[in-house]
Amino acid sequence: MKLSINGADVEVDDRHAKTPLLWVLRDVLGLHGTKFGCGIGYCAACTVLLNGKNTKSCQTPAERAVGKSVVTVEGASGPVVDAVRDAWYRGNVVQCGYCQPGQTLATISLLESNPAPDSAQIAMWMNGNLCRCGTYPRIKNAINVAAKTLASDVHPEALTARPEPELEPLSPAELADPVRPYVQIKPDGTVLVLSSQLEMGQGAHTGLATIVAEELDADFDSIQVVNAANGTTTNGDVYGNLVGGGFQITGASTSTRAFWARYRQVAAQARARLVAAASETWGVPPTEVEIDSGLISHSSGKRSTFADLATIAETMPIPDGVQPKDGSAYRVIGREGRLRVDTAAKILGKTRFTIDVSLPGILTAVMLHPPRFGARVASVDVRTALAEPGVKAVIPIEEGVAVVAEAFPDAQRGLQALKVEWNDQSAE
Repeated sequence: MKLSINGADVEVDDRHAKTPLLWVLRDVLGLHGTKFGCGIGYCAACTVLLNGKNTKSCQTPAERAVGKSVVTVEGASGPVVDAVRDAWYRGNVVQCGYCQPGQTLATISLLESNPAPDSAQIAMWMNGNLCRCGTYPRIKNAINVAAKTLASDVHPEALTARPEPELEPLSPAELADPVRPYVQIKPDGTVLVLSSQLEMGQGAHTGLATIVAEELDADFDSIQVVNAANGTTTNGDVYGNLVGGGFQITGASTSTRAFWARYRQVAAQARARLVAAASETWGVPPTEVEIDSGLISHSSGKRSTFADLATIAETMPIPDGVQPKDGSAYRVIGREGRLRVDTAAKILGKTRFTIDVSLPGILTAVMLHPPRFGARVASVDVRTALAEPGVKAVIPIEEGVAVVAEAFPDAQRGLQALKVEWNDQSAE
């Protein structure tokens, strides 16, 4: 079966002809920007463009896309796309971001067919795209802004987002060490901030980037905030918190309020160590070393970047008495107009949510639950399920039967092929 995905022809095994296009895109082709929301066509998080029309891919068998153009969030481009994404970004539309690839593609389809929709037309067109965060007023405003942009001589640049760094799992030695970095300076000059709390739209990552840029006197654009790799226990072993133990959580706007002090202190200490490294390397008093927007300098003309001195700074002891700045000295904190650091990747479908994580050799399991609560498996014929391509195992448990397969659609077909008899003597 040949499909046209984002302008390229791809071959897909015929066994996926009846598979929802959503799972072909995600599990077969690895395009994770298209999101699974409900699976029953109610939320439209799975929206793609099929011949330019916004289409729910969870309700579209892959064979229905043969001979048609499929465009996902990864492949969308052009003036309308740029106008929509620019309006989304500058309007701070995104909160958690999970539904936004579908929201923007639906908007692109709307403005391609109707460049100047009124409020009623916008509401009618977008009615099927649900947002759990309730960003509807911002979505409507962004659609109007995008329409005005398209009617003007303004041509926004294509939105971009830096790729997420690949973080390796913590080694046993790292897990055994209670002291872990909150700020790292990479060889390319990137200042990596490891967030102990999750970013789900409250702006925690932007707050942390602002705090670190302030205390480190770094270039704001050099800072990248990522969720830290946490430990495996719940005793607050690595990046956990006193309330939640080892859990990484988010709640309202408490992440910045509760944890900003530690990042201020860490960044201030990192700055002091960079100053000490420059002082030792250049043979000048530390009081004469200045840092501004990521550039370390001395009045003699000596200049270095953070990356130049990071290795030396790492070996330097933390000077005594290091304190964060007084509020009167802030140059970054409190500045108006800062756009969130996490939104571009969410708009572009590049943010990896848990469902998007893929590991080598990873398998998918789906469960067949009893038709009545409390019923138990009496017998199961696994032969037809195991005969389905991609199915690796069928595992009966007390509360149901699990089908393990290479991908979700394979597991679903295996599930549908199961022959199970239930014992409902103890069922409700």
